[in-house]
Amino acid sequence: MALKIEKVAVLGAGVMGAQIATHLSNAGIPSFLFDMNQELAEQGLEGMKKLKPSPVYNPKTLELITPCNYDDHLEKISEVDWVVEVIAERLDWKQGLFEKIIPMLNPTALLTSNTSGLALSEMAASMPDDLKKRFFITHFFNPPRYMKLVELIGGPETGPDAMQDMAVFLEDVLGKGVVWAKDTANFIANRIGVYGMMLTLKLAREKRLSIPDVDVLTGTVIGHMKSATFRTGDVVGLDTLVHVAENAYDKGENDEERDIFVIPSYLKSILENGWLGQKTQQGFYKKIDKDILALNLDTFEYEPSVKKKFDAIRVSKNETYLPGKLRSIVKVDDIAGKFLWELHAGILIYSANRLPEISDDIVNLDNAMKWGFGWEMGPFEIWDALGVSGTIERMQREGRKIPAWVKTMLENGIDSFYGFNGKEKTFYDLASETMKPVPTHLLTVDFDVIKKTGGLIKKDWSASLVDLGDGVAAVTLHSVLQPTFNPIDGSVISMFDQGVDWVQENGYKGLVIVSEATHFSAGANLALMLRAIDEKDWDSLAAMSKAMQDTLQKLRFAPFPVVAAPHSLALGGGYETIAAADRIVAAAELYTGLVEVGVGLIPGAGGNLRMIMKAQDRMARGRAGAFQVAQKAFEAIGFAKVSMSAKHAVSIGYLTKEDKIIVNGEHRIAKAKEEVISMSDDYVAPEFRADLFLPGKGGRLAVKSSVKGLLKAGKISEHDALIAEKLAFVLTGGDKGGIMKPVDEQYLLDIEREAFVSLAGEPKTRARIEYMLKRGKPLRN
Repeated sequence: MALKIEKVAVLGAGVMGAQIATHLSNAGIPSFLFDMNQELAEQGLEGMKKLKPSPVYNPKTLELITPCNYDDHLEKISEVDWVVEVIAERLDWKQGLFEKIIPMLNPTALLTSNTSGLALSEMAASMPDDLKKRFFITHFFNPPRYMKLVELIGGPETGPDAMQDMAVFLEDVLGKGVVWAKDTANFIANRIGVYGMMLTLKLAREKRLSIPDVDVLTGTVIGHMKSATFRTGDVVGLDTLVHVAENAYDKGENDEERDIFVIPSYLKSILENGWLGQKTQQGFYKKIDKDILALNLDTFEYEPSVKKKFDAIRVSKNETYLPGKLRSIVKVDDIAGKFLWELHAGILIYSANRLPEISDDIVNLDNAMKWGFGWEMGPFEIWDALGVSGTIERMQREGRKIPAWVKTMLENGIDSFYGFNGKEKTFYDLASETMKPVPTHLLTVDFDVIKKTGGLIKKDWSASLVDLGDGVAAVTLHSVLQPTFNPIDGSVISMFDQGVDWVQENGYKGLVIVSEATHFSAGANLALMLRAIDEKDWDSLAAMSKAMQDTLQKLRFAPFPVVAAPHSLALGGGYETIAAADRIVAAAELYTGLVEVGVGLIPGAGGNLRMIMKAQDRMARGRAGAFQVAQKAFEAIGFAKVSMSAKHAVSIGYLTKEDKIIVNGEHRIAKAKEEVISMSDDYVAPEFRADLFLPGKGGRLAVKSSVKGLLKAGKISEHDALIAEKLAFVLTGGDKGGIMKPVDEQYLLDIEREAFVSLAGEPKTRARIEYMLKRGKPLRN
């Protein structure tokens, strides 16, 4: 990166501008947050402390943001390397603001706009020629902490080096996914995404599908966000949806599907009523007390949501992965199957027709939809999954016009948009009419490519052992039965065991523990546990617990560095796994914790031991802190605390200050590999700990008193109190614990396992496990 961005000015302290400044602070970048007066700037910053979902990793980093106003602080603009404008979508306002700040810009600073719809050419019209080289659009998606996408849009006078510098900063420092778009209406993601939403609205009315029906059909079952279509409209704001659609219509004179962006009369009526969605507490949906009602578009009355059952959805459940689900759904001849086929056919053809208008290639378009709209697969990946030749034959039978370049691709003997050339993934390039390598960041690790190029060492149902190169191996988790949540099962435990042996036998430097799924792991396999409980097979349950305890101890004492690289959910057994590693290299978006009390248990694979050791190391070893150590661990485990970020996990005690946090989660595996290599030269395995001072019976009495108070106040149930009693016994050192007599690791593992199995025999624990498996949320009983 030629230009190093070390300080930023954000112009506009509204919700979006303040969130961009906040995400800069998440990455350790200081900023000046400007608004028209000091009060507005300070209000914008203050609002970040209350906004949900929280835009901050750690509230302390908000100190990196300095509220400013244009009258008193304009000279501060000269101190920054990047100025990003985030004010209302009025061309005259933006141009006026640019005129005000341009004299203060330093000669190398980049100037960008976060506009979602105004043309770059119009905004830059009166700028000095030298500045035009450094002016372009950086379109963040809301909320910027959670949405990966930033669209970069330059013009004919924009310097490519300036945009490349920004792309590197956005990816490596802010953890963003950068898409290169063109200066067209709504750029890429909103152009395709809102087309899909408007087509959904049209098809829903034609097929007399209700709002809840459509949201069932257009959510996770087809790889879209859980909020699907109408709920998404409510969340982003129906006025915003209409604005983007109208912008596409107004600027879409040459768009063959322009009429799809005409606002339907019922949506106009909704806006006239002031029902804008979440911001006005009603839109397509309305919440009354605990009930969520859906708008009947015929009567304009809100009604209880009644979800119908469709054959297409039933058939899709026979498939584990999204490509299979999509193929099965569009073949079903019920109303849902027909609706989803017409929706996908429309989106696929529309996406193809937008190239090269809005982007030069399919990769940028696919990434825009995955990173900006939360699609699991982009349009061209979906087309490949459905089968290009077969779907085109069906489209032609139905009288749909196939884009010329797609026909050319097939005529050239290429029957998929993506491929593999023996070394790397490829994509069909329109300009050259050939397959070209998919651009990838140097720090991105693709396990599909590794496995296809000889890197697969061993494979089992739920985990594999692979060679990352440079003498580093990795155990990767990939549950076949539950590929999203990746539960820890016997296959995973076995691969950990085999992985340690293989690394040692082959003289490798170390091992990385990572997941290929959406989440690292949401915990142990509860279905297996429930089966053992129903069969009253307590010996089997104890054996499961001991096998995992022993294997994770084997990881802990391996004669080489073990580094875990978790992301997203790492709960229960998932956390116990990463906590056994020498070091954790975590994605910044890490939601981790020991949550077993939610299913009526305590950690049974060493989680209690890990928390005690981490707390003791943090507070300094010895007798003096015995009660504080037990208390710190009890607060985390007993209240099932889950971190809201990796930085939050440090404050709870799940991560240590020696662990690494990577803002761009896609880089965590490469960084974990680097960590293994750097630790390997002088690595010494940890010693078995026999110096664990815990408070013993006196500590349990203090916990018992607190629990009794909570029970009396109705804040916990009798079963919660029982779990707390068992947990306190373990965390205070059991019968051997006491401030004058330390216990060792194995003793704590033994009493943990005993308490774990004991709780599994409780009927209310069984009810909690069953409820979690059926409903996906904890039961309070």
